Amino acid sequence: MFNRKIKNLKQISSNITLEDNEKNLIFFSKILQNIEYFIFFGTLLGITRQKGLIDGDDDIDFYVNFKDRPKLIKDLKNNNIEVDLTLEVNKNDRFLQVKRNIDNKNLIVDFYFYETDIENDNIIEKWNFEGGTNNPSKHLRIPKIFIFPLKKILFKNVEIAVPKESESICEFLYGINWKKKLKKDKEYKIKVIDGIPHFFFIKKFLFFKRLVLQAEHQNHMKNIIIEKLKKQLL
Repeated sequence: MFNRKIKNLKQISSNITLEDNEKNLIFFSKILQNIEYFIFFGTLLGITRQKGLIDGDDDIDFYVNFKDRPKLIKDLKNNNIEVDLTLEVNKNDRFLQVKRNIDNKNLIVDFYFYETDIENDNIIEKWNFEGGTNNPSKHLRIPKIFIFPLKKILFKNVEIAVPKESESICEFLYGINWKKKLKKDKEYKIKVIDGIPHFFFIKKFLFFKRLVLQAEHQNHMKNIIIEKLKKQLL
């Protein structure tokens, strides 16, 4: 049992290598084959941008349909993965963090649960970059036209699920310069405002840091969504 003071499993993980995360992605993707899921956030960014995971990333990120949460927990337990619902971050049912021990290292996986029946045009995911909140403006609203139908790609000869338009999703999440390698929380930060991710550069000014909004990104993405909706109507 984890120490009660531990709020999330990243407090007890360290020295995770690229190869460790690759093994974890493959292992959990096999468990998820009968569940509606797809890779997301940094995992999707790496696979889309460089055909592999991001070196230095500290976990694997999956999006899972909220209706499949009970089945996911059951399948994890059946594969000897401990599901600690007393962990602080796991007390919110829109998020689940688990660990898998390999070579005495705790490898972390984050599951974010999305809902498809709240809005016609978007899926809604309530944990995201903000770490869980009851404020609807902080809930991520992602256009379904970028996601469904899901696709399968091969990674190390194992099928993993990805959104229909992975590049559009990466641009939606990380801005128009998503192909440029930047360090999270050191060079950039994402904040959700009115359901939309806003990309901020972290700029240093003398002895303090300042967030600078990449303002053109939001208008650019709106235009892309409008054009895709027009094509659907043709």
